[in-house]
Amino acid sequence: MARRGARQGGGGLFNTSWDGWARQWPFYTAPVRSVWGIIAAIALCGLGAFAGSKQTIPAIRWTENAANCSLRDADDGRTYYGLSSEDFEITLAVDRQELEKIPHRAKPMLGVFLTFHYKGGGQFDVQQNRMYLEFTKHFQVVKGSLDPDDMVKQLQQNVDDLTDEVERHDVKKHPELKGQKETELQARLKDYTEMMDFISTRGLKPVTLDSSNSSASGWVFFSIRDKWIGPWRKPEEFVLRFPAENFVVEFPFTLPPKGAKVEFRKRPGE
Repeated sequence: MARRGARQGGGGLFNTSWDGWARQWPFYTAPVRSVWGIIAAIALCGLGAFAGSKQTIPAIRWTENAANCSLRDADDGRTYYGLSSEDFEITLAVDRQELEKIPHRAKPMLGVFLTFHYKGGGQFDVQQNRMYLEFTKHFQVVKGSLDPDDMVKQLQQNVDDLTDEVERHDVKKHPELKGQKETELQARLKDYTEMMDFISTRGLKPVTLDSSNSSASGWVFFSIRDKWIGPWRKPEEFVLRFPAENFVVEFPFTLPPKGAKVEFRKRPGE
């Protein structure tokens, strides 16, 4: 029986080039088949191609305790997953309380922080717009990364719509509540403005690295709105995937991380 919500059709995900693979998926979301499990079983940390067709894509998968992979819990509340090859180093940072923070954002979404360092002599493309997050426990739904510029435009539209709704409708309908409505509006507008500023200044964007510009970092965001994504099932399991040179990089992680305990974060300087 096919997995509920799984995409139907012939052919494996990795029987085409990366461009062909990417075109199979809508930008924001698509359920996927259990072929991801095959990838997880075959791909090891290190450079190694799948057996079979010449068109298959080599994968580099973060694996705990494997060579070229590192794991660190920091005092800033994040868990850092490091993966390195001959030409590049990539670090994924995930807030250990990310799931608890999502509902308090002006736009509910899941964020991860990525750092890239290129060690080669050519060029390395950081392709933020081709990153995908699998929600493993939610019918293996896959979400494409949200574009920072589009997010800011959408948030600005939300600001305009909210302002119009309150000032032209709510206040006119209930003039006796004008002070309360305006105070609530300003608080919500503050949340939107802070998020817009954060995304525009700290969101990761596509960039090409080389010997003169070898590092890049920033936040990548994914929508959590989907009919197949229900209440969180702790621990949640995710797999982040994106292209790096001629490879597919895979970062499996859980929230909260395995063995996570109640923590009190240190203030700066402590």
